[in-house]
Amino acid sequence: MAIEKYIGFMSRGGRGPGGDELRRKAKERLLSSGCTFHMKRKYDGRQELRYMAPHGASYISLIVACKKYQQFGSAGRPPRPRPKSRNRSGKAAAASPAKSSGKKRSRAAVNGGRKEADAGSDEECSTAAGPPCAPRTKKRRRVSALYAGDALKKSAAAKKKKASASASPAASRVLLPRPKDGDKTQVAAAALVPSSCQPSRARTILAVLVEKNIVRPTAKLSYRRTTRGPAVKQGTVTGDGYIRCLCGCGGGAFTVAEFAAHAGGKATERASAHLFVGDRRSLSQCLVQLMRADVRKNRGSPTPSPGARVKRKCTAEQEDGDGVCSVCADGGEMLLCDCCPSVFHHGCVGLDATPQGEWFCPPCRCAICDSGEFEPAPDEFTDKTVICCDQCEREYHVNCIRSRGDQLECCPQGPWLCSQKCSNIFQRLQGLVGRSIPTSVDGLSFTLFRSSKLPEEEAMAAEEHGKLRMAFDVLHECFVTLIEPQTQSDLSHDIVFNRESWLRRLNFRGFYVVGIEKDGELITVGTLRVYGDKVAELPLVGTRFAHRRQGMCHLLTNNLEKLLGELGVERLVLPAVPELLQTWTESFGFQVMSQSDKLEIAEHTILCFQGTTMCHKFINKAAAPQ
Repeated sequence: MAIEKYIGFMSRGGRGPGGDELRRKAKERLLSSGCTFHMKRKYDGRQELRYMAPHGASYISLIVACKKYQQFGSAGRPPRPRPKSRNRSGKAAAASPAKSSGKKRSRAAVNGGRKEADAGSDEECSTAAGPPCAPRTKKRRRVSALYAGDALKKSAAAKKKKASASASPAASRVLLPRPKDGDKTQVAAAALVPSSCQPSRARTILAVLVEKNIVRPTAKLSYRRTTRGPAVKQGTVTGDGYIRCLCGCGGGAFTVAEFAAHAGGKATERASAHLFVGDRRSLSQCLVQLMRADVRKNRGSPTPSPGARVKRKCTAEQEDGDGVCSVCADGGEMLLCDCCPSVFHHGCVGLDATPQGEWFCPPCRCAICDSGEFEPAPDEFTDKTVICCDQCEREYHVNCIRSRGDQLECCPQGPWLCSQKCSNIFQRLQGLVGRSIPTSVDGLSFTLFRSSKLPEEEAMAAEEHGKLRMAFDVLHECFVTLIEPQTQSDLSHDIVFNRESWLRRLNFRGFYVVGIEKDGELITVGTLRVYGDKVAELPLVGTRFAHRRQGMCHLLTNNLEKLLGELGVERLVLPAVPELLQTWTESFGFQVMSQSDKLEIAEHTILCFQGTTMCHKFINKAAAPQ
């Protein structure tokens, strides 16, 4: 009786005396029938009350839960769905969704725990977090929580997978700083982090090798001038990635670079080539072993290719489009580009309504003629072929390039750069990879490195790979592991190791890693991408807990701004988490970006996270060093 009275009260507008008493009695009736109430955390961190029926269906409001109770009885349990027809192999036969015939399509995506679905769809999406399951159509409407029980039509395995993904903070697109003391609300995410990423571990080459069981703790190390030469100094590897000298000098724990200097090695030599483990393997050989193991592990992941990039046609899998906006990383009703799988909110690209005819997103338009049309012939190089600049990542028609006087007869074998400015920036950055630049603080250096697939000495590539692993560990120490739902991979790993993707927002080909280093140990790390002379982005930057509040992040950004000023880059942008927004704006001189500021750089895909605020800072140009 309490349920019926509450539904009648709400049908009359939900206003008037006695409303609180009716709500209380309705909740008591639901609780007595086996329902439970719990708080669900949304993507922006806010808590929202949910009502869960005994069979597992979750409802977003009290009125919906009461209507389900009244409709089905037994605390809202819907009737059992009819079993699906099965083929001879025992697998359920599923019908493929029909494709929309309209040119302009919008995308249904996750938005605050709800989904959008087709207006005429027979089977609607569940409210569990996960990839969009509705096919694209021209018009879409919101699914009321009244139909949340339709989720029971899904198989038990798929339901369990989605539930586990929505329960873990790592399955969302929210960037969360990792608390030093291990916040209890993030225990599940912290469990995903290996022991090497804990604050007590060093960020050295040896720490990476020990964590991967390539070098054993307590193993003996010796410094030798040549492979067969006598040992100049000897030491043992500690469990936290340092070397303890056995010469009786009382110097304590050394990093690889410090131990080589202690043994009289030259600063121009690679220390790893002169340090040998007890079984006569050099540290260079150990690093090669690490790199080969990682390559085998990530063999199926797309990696950067050394040649120029030519635009290809979307495959049938890619035509369904992305699930979140490429600008703000949020869901909702969006516009699908007619040239690539990226989707956008109308406001994020400066539109008030869906345009008539074909629409191409800003990154898909030629930088010269502003058209998005192209010929996707894979084996031909025609006037309508689109080629991408390897620095600014803008797209150009081959005919437009030829019309301005550039000779481009065939697809370049190496990197292609659209202008002299991009060429100068590219060559300067490539020349700085692997080098240590002294800073204003003694003993600290500014470094820049990048995953490279260009032909080079394997030992040199392994050295850079080891540094990237160190940087990856620093980012894991600073941020809760962020799993991208689209690829089910660690986003920090994809950025650091330049994973490529058919989605622009997940294509990290152009990223570099910058850091502050002390005797071979990384203290502060940032991820950098430079889009020509217009804008550079710094989406991830973090300092180890042991070195915080010592000005390390200021030192990194000051040296980075100096470098960008020498390159002629106009501005630096970054996504600020709510906890650090005031720090970035007041201490580092950044400003919150307005909508017009974002539209000025809309032709570049800037990495953003849900719940962050985009900030920018204009760079003072400096004279390039001779």
